[in-house]
Amino acid sequence: MNEDLFPKVIIMGAVLLIYGFFLAHPIDLVTADLGRHIENGKMMFENSAVLSTNFYSYTTPDFSVVNHHWGSGLILFLVWKLFGFVGVHLFFILVSLAALFVFFWHGKRCAGWGVAGIVTLLSIWLLGERTEIRPEVVSYFFAGLFFLLLSKFRDDPKNIRIFWALPLIGVFWVNSHIYFILGLLIIGAYLLESLLVKREQFIPLLKIFGATIVAMIINPYGIYAFTAVFTIFNNYGYRLAENQPVWFMEKIMADPAFFIFKIIFALLVISFVWAFWKDRKKVALSNLFIAIGLSIMGWFAVRNIALFGLFAIPIICANAAIIFSSLCENKVLLRINAIFVGVGLLVTILFTIPQHFPYWRSFGFGVEAGNDASIKFLQENNIKGPIFNNYDIGGYLIFHLYPQEKVFVDNRPEAYPTSFFQEVYIPMQEDNKIWQRKFNQYKFNSIVFSYHDATPWGQTFLLNRINDPDWAPVFVDNKVLIFLRRTKENSVVIKKFELPKSIFSHA
Repeated sequence: MNEDLFPKVIIMGAVLLIYGFFLAHPIDLVTADLGRHIENGKMMFENSAVLSTNFYSYTTPDFSVVNHHWGSGLILFLVWKLFGFVGVHLFFILVSLAALFVFFWHGKRCAGWGVAGIVTLLSIWLLGERTEIRPEVVSYFFAGLFFLLLSKFRDDPKNIRIFWALPLIGVFWVNSHIYFILGLLIIGAYLLESLLVKREQFIPLLKIFGATIVAMIINPYGIYAFTAVFTIFNNYGYRLAENQPVWFMEKIMADPAFFIFKIIFALLVISFVWAFWKDRKKVALSNLFIAIGLSIMGWFAVRNIALFGLFAIPIICANAAIIFSSLCENKVLLRINAIFVGVGLLVTILFTIPQHFPYWRSFGFGVEAGNDASIKFLQENNIKGPIFNNYDIGGYLIFHLYPQEKVFVDNRPEAYPTSFFQEVYIPMQEDNKIWQRKFNQYKFNSIVFSYHDATPWGQTFLLNRINDPDWAPVFVDNKVLIFLRRTKENSVVIKKFELPKSIFSHA
């Protein structure tokens, strides 16, 4: 037994350390959602009210919005209040590792330590696609628990713990992230399987399904939280990269996760074909239904490929147990896989593999050094609004400046009418005449812009403002550019800090 313990420790430790290495990069608040989530938590903690309108913005303050992640914001605020951004970062890493552990443990339960270790090692590269601190990590963890508990119930219907565990988890999930609907879909996969091959499990599963729905209604929005999940894209006036399909994104950006996604998808398909050929009666149809659903989600929105990678671990392991039943618990294979996973850890660290993935620029915890330089400039020079800002930087400004200043827009498409993006926000950056009309309406005093905005309208707008005699660029760092309107009130700051046109290479 002791001989087997060491390779198991190597496998478990290595996969968690590799994933932890991907997660350990400094936080860039400028374009992240994190600042807004913390501010959400602060507002609810202080006012004991759930946010339901877009009051952070002065453009559409009364627009109704469902805040599906209010619970996550409350937790993030409390952690930030107690331990700062380093604490928030470590908390996020802990929950992320817990989510991976649940899926790994599920895979280990199906096919043993060695196979689970290898499959998890492959899937970690997909998890590197989503390492920014977001409430979705809660969905990773809860989805893993749902899948594991339902799998145990499938194998042993006497396991009554599932009856109270899933509804209880559902209460927390519905108030933490919009992907709570996944929990019901996972139960639905087992319900469908029970109709086809496990009729005796149908009624218990139906009871679980009903109890979980009732539990999930315990949220500030009631049944509307469910309907909003399916209607949210009806009011999405801004196209986000993370919601685009894999085949579209791989044409416009280099990301190793897209290629790895195809490899794991191919392995998933092959594992099902092979397992059906080997012994179709042993293949869990619930796994097939879940695999189909997660594959569709992954192919059609790159934000979901990390979630796909997590579910692929236990599903591929379950199929491998059918295909290679005699090898799964082989001690020699266990040791070989432990060596392989250990080498994977060394390669990841020595060659700094995460640097090739989004968000990862260097190893570290907490907020990037100097990340608040633009905010300090605004505050030290007493620069006031109204501020015109672009989409990406909205959460950053909300965290640092609310309630003293409100934003023009922030990175929540669902919180603004479609017409706002299509008829106001984008056109005013493309057309100087429209910009002038909106300036006359809002009387902007300053512009705070995340200039890595790759949209054509964003780049057009920056070039126009750099060459606009009414506006003076007064601050720039490696992320943010600030303009001030040439007024008597701003003249002292402009005289002291105005940047020469020569520093803007494309001006």
